Amino acid sequence: MNAATPPTPGTDLHDEDGSLVTEYGLIAIVAATIAAGVIQWASDGALTTLFNALLREARAIVGA
Repeated sequence: MNAATPPTPGTDLHDEDGSLVTEYGLIAIVAATIAAGVIQWASDGALTTLFNALLREARAIVGA
């Protein structure tokens, strides 16, 4: 198939393979950025604060 010929329905288009790799790469970068943000948030003591708040609420519910 040359550039002037439109693709036939049902044919395998290998021209999009590069786009797929790029999309997965971008998804990996976004996931790594989110993970870094979560790690930074958790390392600032926010995780301890969250768990303490959850335990305090659980104790209030059961009356302990």
